[in-house]
Amino acid sequence: GLAGAGAGGITGGIVGALVGAGIPKEHAERYEKGIKEGDIVMGVKPKNDEDASFLEDEWRDSQAHNFQR
Repeated sequence: GLAGAGAGGITGGIVGALVGAGIPKEHAERYEKGIKEGDIVMGVKPKNDEDASFLEDEWRDSQAHNFQR
């Protein structure tokens, strides 16, 4: 879903597309800055807190940052 929102956001406003995808505005504004600097936004819906923690640990090991739950 976010990939489509991000593609649409290029022409219609990244913040609006991210907010439309359910991301809080304050997070979307921070993500927009990162996107414009070449970062990516990836969203997942883990089954439980254990899976969420696992994903965060794996991504942190790969130098990912700005995790939001």
